[in-house]
Amino acid sequence: MELLAVITLLSLMLFLGLPLIQSQYYGHELEHTARQFIRHAQFARQHALYSGTHTVIHPREEGEDGWGLGWQIKVLTPYSADEMANSILVQYDLPASIQIDSHRFRDPHSKVMQIIFNPAGAAKTQHGGFVANRLIVSHAKASHLQRHIILAASGRWRICDPNTPASKKDASC
Repeated sequence: MELLAVITLLSLMLFLGLPLIQSQYYGHELEHTARQFIRHAQFARQHALYSGTHTVIHPREEGEDGWGLGWQIKVLTPYSADEMANSILVQYDLPASIQIDSHRFRDPHSKVMQIIFNPAGAAKTQHGGFVANRLIVSHAKASHLQRHIILAASGRWRICDPNTPASKKDASC
């Protein structure tokens, strides 16, 4: 009888705690994807600085889905004499349960979704304007969970959780 009571209590605790555990797991998936994007963007910037070439991070496929499939990092050179030019340096496949707002980091002149890092390491458009924007990453199984990946004018990346209340000192999403 005591064993039955213990099993009942454990199953009740598991039943009540499972949604919280799932929510934490989904939040960790979002954080991982956001940090992976920032790592790749920082890698693209460093590659542009050290190689002296324009490096671009853009969606894997241009179209309606946009960033929804993942992203690629390429070296851009107008006239490629070597094999590395215009080749893919890094490619990231987005997990199926993660969604990214597909119309972010769109160049206002060419209407292409991309971030170009010039040889000085600055994120610029093809016509020299600064690219300040954000990607909104959400989870397909928990739409209330979001992370905003924000590029500031200083070149600093940050991750913002819009569901966390911001203090007066902090900037909100």
